[in-house]
Amino acid sequence: MKYYIDYQFLPKNAIRPLNNGEVVGIEATDKSGVVELPMVGDYVQIDNSADKALLRSSFAGKVCSRVFRYTRESETEVACAINIVVAHNDDDQSRLVTE
Repeated sequence: MKYYIDYQFLPKNAIRPLNNGEVVGIEATDKSGVVELPMVGDYVQIDNSADKALLRSSFAGKVCSRVFRYTRESETEVACAINIVVAHNDDDQSRLVTE
């Protein structure tokens, strides 16, 4: 199976997440090993500031949903697109980790 994983940001008071394009863009297969995905309730920080050429979004917040879409590509191949929505929250994330 092929897996395509990406993130979207849900701003405060928004009804739907933003379509930011590819933010992280993880691709994996059954043979590539384990990919750690955040669970609902986990805090996530995405920093794409070093990627100036592609202008990928950077944001932080708490995972509010994970959507798994399975598509049969052929008789033997299935792909799974995973969309993780990170919502803005007012928690002081600087209190989560000492750096």
